[in-house]
Amino acid sequence: MLWGVSGPLFLLDYLGAVAVALAVALAARELTGRRARGATPDTIELAYLTDRALLALQVAVAALHRAGVVRLGELATLSVDGPPPPRSAALVRALHAALRRPQTWAAVLADPGVGRALRRLVGRLVRDGWLLTPAQRRRVALGTLPLFAVAAVGVTRLVDSAVEGRDAGGPASVVGLLLCCLATALGGWWLCEVPETGAAARRLLRRQRREHAELDPQRRPAWRERGTDQLLTAMALFGPRPLLAVDPALAVQVGVDPERGRPTPERKPARR
Repeated sequence: MLWGVSGPLFLLDYLGAVAVALAVALAARELTGRRARGATPDTIELAYLTDRALLALQVAVAALHRAGVVRLGELATLSVDGPPPPRSAALVRALHAALRRPQTWAAVLADPGVGRALRRLVGRLVRDGWLLTPAQRRRVALGTLPLFAVAAVGVTRLVDSAVEGRDAGGPASVVGLLLCCLATALGGWWLCEVPETGAAARRLLRRQRREHAELDPQRRPAWRERGTDQLLTAMALFGPRPLLAVDPALAVQVGVDPERGRPTPERKPARR
């Protein structure tokens, strides 16, 4: 018996250690950013939490569209004709200012005023705890270290068995340990992908989607009969597809992909 432990018993111990290490990694992910401060994010901020800057800008241009001020021009340009809606979010006002002269959507995305508004929005979300700070993301990533440590122990046992010609167990135990080591390492690598949103933000998005389930595009709501607030909320929570039903030409021009489904923010990670 290698290390004084039989193959089947070591495999059971290994699986127990994996379970503990996995619990540690998941706890670090779920507990980091679980409390937020300040007011509940508005529609534009919810859009950013759901699918980052592009969706926030698409919601902002939809707000201008519903106010009747967006114009489609030649050469795939956009412009505005009229004031922004009253009490508009800062990003909507920045987008309106950028479109006072005809611009392509790519130029809008690179506009300095729009960029400043986005940075201020992100700063508020980080300050209030809805987005994770770099230190918090590192903390979540470090929570995966026990998984790699357990995988290293398993690999060490296999290497010792091969180098010293000692018995690490029967073929089934060896193959099982090898597969478990591979799965553990892959699981740790996958959990190293840290979401930018904190646990409080993910919990908020889930709750908002339940409360506004009737706006889910999969239920095919009649968007032309819905109010502006409902349209913008649907886009912020479920992605930009409602804009395709309201104005397909504008939607395609601002980067809405007709083939793309509902966004999954947890899978848009920032590696740290």
